[in-house]
Amino acid sequence: MKQHLQDLTEIRSMMERSSRFISLSGLSGVFAGTFALIGAYIAYNRILEDNEGEYLNLLDNTPLLRFIVVDGIVVLTFSLIFAFYLTARQAKKKGLKLWDNTSRRLLVNMGVPLIAGGFFCLILLQQAPHLIDSATLVFYGLALINASKYTYDDVKYVGYIEVVLGLACGLLNEWRIGLLFWALGFGVLHIVYGIVMYKKYER
Repeated sequence: MKQHLQDLTEIRSMMERSSRFISLSGLSGVFAGTFALIGAYIAYNRILEDNEGEYLNLLDNTPLLRFIVVDGIVVLTFSLIFAFYLTARQAKKKGLKLWDNTSRRLLVNMGVPLIAGGFFCLILLQQAPHLIDSATLVFYGLALINASKYTYDDVKYVGYIEVVLGLACGLLNEWRIGLLFWALGFGVLHIVYGIVMYKKYER
């Protein structure tokens, strides 16, 4: 009986390895969240320097808008670099391939909402830039939910929280609160999720 249970456990493990991408590193979430908080802090200070009123109109301040966009790109770049390195290291540690059919399906399912959200944010940049922080949270959350069936189930719940934060952020039209929601979604939530994932799957 014990041997049968062991065989079933091994079969289940093999099926999970073939259908789910389990090389995600929790530390990559911690680094991404840290970079997001640093980027949000830098953006906050720059906005305070350039904006004295409660209402922030980025369309009337091109240098500030450019600075915020570059700030976001730098945060994203560093997050992706660390995510790739730490995930590759995790895959090697587990004896798994970093690039296979499962990881391709994961990227496709995550990429479609992200690309659509990126183009939508470009539209918002011209029409309603104050909603960009809300849109990024919502589309990122949808991307996580969409991709969760190819990786850990925990990712799905993070996606739900991101969507809720994004919708709540969209109801408010005050840049400080919007930036706070953005920092919570991309900063604090990533750090908490990363720590939980690291303790649960990597230790």
